[in-house]
Amino acid sequence: MTMIKKIKFLPMNLSCSFEGAKSILEVALNNNIALNHSCGGMGSCTTCRVKVTKGLEKLKPPNEIEQEHIQAREFAKNERLSCQTDAVDGVEVEIPEATE
Repeated sequence: MTMIKKIKFLPMNLSCSFEGAKSILEVALNNNIALNHSCGGMGSCTTCRVKVTKGLEKLKPPNEIEQEHIQAREFAKNERLSCQTDAVDGVEVEIPEATE
C-alpha cells in the first residue's frame, strides 16, 4: 500500500497530496500551482527557488547540481531548488511572489 504524503505551499496555503518519489516542483505542477521553471526542471536556471518554512530538517542535503547554485547565488539556508529537492511529507514551502 502506497502512503499518501502532503506538502503545503505558501502563500496560497494549499496542502497537496502526492504518492511516490516526486520533486517539490513536480508536486506543485501536478496540483496546478504556478512555480517558475524556465529550464524545465533540469536545475540550471534557479527560477524554481523556494523557501522551506517548515520541515527543512526532513529534506536530504542538496545534490551536486543544487549545491553549485546555492554557493554561486548565495541562497539562504532555507532556500532550495524545487526541481532538485525531493518532496517530503509534512514540509511547507513558500513560493516567491515573483512567480507567475
